[in-house]
Amino acid sequence: MTGYHPSVPATASRSDGGSGPTTGAPLHPIVLGPFGRAVGFLVSQTGTATSRRFKEALEDLELEPRQFALMRAIDAAQSPTQQFLSDVLQIPASSMVALLDHLEAMSLVARRPHPTDRRARVVVLTEAARAVLVRATEVAIATEQAICRGLSEQEREALIELLLRVAANLGLAEGVHPGMPTRAPCGGE
Repeated sequence: MTGYHPSVPATASRSDGGSGPTTGAPLHPIVLGPFGRAVGFLVSQTGTATSRRFKEALEDLELEPRQFALMRAIDAAQSPTQQFLSDVLQIPASSMVALLDHLEAMSLVARRPHPTDRRARVVVLTEAARAVLVRATEVAIATEQAICRGLSEQEREALIELLLRVAANLGLAEGVHPGMPTRAPCGGE
């Protein structure tokens, strides 16, 4: 299969740098290189490997990446409601309840009555969670450093900017992992 280079018309980007919709007419050809030289393949390959590596790195903390992301969101929002977390992270309410139940069973979060809305519950990190969050953040930083080894800071920033553009082309919300809403933290994995 080496040497197979079909030309595919590109309709998803604008050659003028604009961000509006395209007319559907080809703007410039995209040439697929040998297997493994396509952006979609490389993004998928590196994403899968990075996710696997990060999940393995968090195992010593008995934490999964989606639990870490939820704890970071709770910390950043400072006592958010369950509904707020569900909306921001695009996690269905039933999955959010299951995630929070699991973190509560680990004594990492507590749910308390909202001070002004009797129907709502706020979520707070426990003291134990603060120590776990610090250690998990260190793991995340070490993972980031490992996957960016050999890149200058400017190259890393350029890569981030390019990946943000690709994510926008796919309609992804910045900072929200598309895999988070689909599965509860326990069972069936």
